[in-house]
Amino acid sequence: MLAPAPRKVTIIGAGIVGLATALTLQSEGHDVTLIDPRPPGSATSFGNAGAIVSGGVVPTATPGLWKRVPTMLLDPMSPLRIRWSYLPRLAPWLIRFLDSGREHNALRISRELSTLTAGCLEAHHRLADLAGARHILKPVGWLKVYRDEDAYAGTAYDRGLMDLAGVSYQHLEADELHQLEPGISRDFTVGLFQPDAAFVSTPYALSQALFSAFTERGGVFHQEAVRRFDFGDDGQPSAVVTTHAIHPLDTLVIAAGAWSKELARQLGSTVSLDTERGYHLSFARTEAGPVLNRPTVFGGPQFVLSPMADGIRLNAGVELAGLDAEPDFTRIKALVPLARKCLPGLSGEITREWMGYRPSTPDSKPVIGRSPVHANVLYAFGHGHMGLGLSAITGRLIADLVAGRESRIQLAPFAVDRF
Repeated sequence: MLAPAPRKVTIIGAGIVGLATALTLQSEGHDVTLIDPRPPGSATSFGNAGAIVSGGVVPTATPGLWKRVPTMLLDPMSPLRIRWSYLPRLAPWLIRFLDSGREHNALRISRELSTLTAGCLEAHHRLADLAGARHILKPVGWLKVYRDEDAYAGTAYDRGLMDLAGVSYQHLEADELHQLEPGISRDFTVGLFQPDAAFVSTPYALSQALFSAFTERGGVFHQEAVRRFDFGDDGQPSAVVTTHAIHPLDTLVIAAGAWSKELARQLGSTVSLDTERGYHLSFARTEAGPVLNRPTVFGGPQFVLSPMADGIRLNAGVELAGLDAEPDFTRIKALVPLARKCLPGLSGEITREWMGYRPSTPDSKPVIGRSPVHANVLYAFGHGHMGLGLSAITGRLIADLVAGRESRIQLAPFAVDRF
C-alpha cells in the first residue's frame, strides 16, 4: 500500500493526546505543528495517577448512580462535588450524564469503550518505541483493594462489564494481596488485580520524551493561544490565528482537552463537554517510607495512591465547577489522615498541591473523528479519566483518518455530533 501524501497538519493542544498524535503523524511523514499556550505536558497530563489501564471499560455513570447522587453531594467526604453556582451551566451535561447510566446505555458505552482500551497498551508500546521511551512504561498492573468480601461484592456490576469485554483480572485473597503490596494496611483483605496494565511513574517525563522526539525530527511547537480561524474560499479552515501569528494549515486537529469545546464551536460543532476537576497531593519520598509498587485504588474512600518518582501521589475526587473557579483543596486534604491509615508510614510532608481539568463527555467516551462540517478538521479530545491510557490509540486513529485508510475501530460511537 502506498504511503499517504504528506500533509501540513496543525494540532491545537500539546497535552498527552496532542503529543501522541503529533509524533504518530510525524512518523508517517507529515509536517506537524503543535500549538498550545502552555508548555507541553504541563496541564492535565501532568497530574494523573500514571495508569494505563487496558481494562478501563466501566463508564463513570452506571445504573443506580442517580439514586446516590443526592447523598454524595451532601457528604463532605464524597468523591463527587458540584459548585452550586455552576449548576445552571452544568445542568444539560449532568442530565445527559445521568441518562448514560441507564442499563442499556451503560452496556453499550462499555462495549464501545472496549474497542479503544483493548489495543491501548500495545499502541503505547509502539509510541514509546518511536520516542526511545519504552523504559518509562512499567508493566506492574492496576490494583483495587477492599476491606472485606462485602465491599468487594459491590464491584459485581463492574466485573460483569469486564467479563463481557474479556478483560483479564484476578481476585486476590489477603495473603496474595499483601505479597503483592506489603506496605498496604492489613485492614484491606481483598484485591482486584488487572495484570495487563502499565504504570508511568512520571507522566510529565513521558510527555517530554514524546515532545523531544517530535522536535528532534523537525516538529514545530508554538507556545501561543489560539484566537480564531481563517477560512478559505472553499469554506474550510485555512489558518490558525494566534496571539502571535497566523499559521497556515492543510489539516487541523483539535486536541485541546477541556479547552476544546470553544474551538469546536468556532468550527461549527456543538459538543457536550465539561471538566471533571481532579486534585492531587504529593508526599515526599523517604527511606523509611512505605513500599508501594503500583497505582492502587482504595475502595470505600475512592482515592488512588501512586508511587511516583518524586514521592507518593494521592489522587482523589471529581469536582464539577468549570474552568474558571478557584481550586478548593478542602476535600483532598481531609483525606490525608485516612491515606496514612491505608498506607502506614506515608510521609507527613506534602510537597505539591495540584488541580487539573479532565475533559469529560457525559457518556465517558472521547470525541475522535472527522468534523461533520469541515473535511479537513479532526477531533481528538474528551478522554476524561483516561487521557493517558487512550492517548496513543487516539494518535493512531487520527493518523488513519489523515491517511484515508480504514481503521479496525469503528469511530461512529465517538463522533462529535452524537449528543
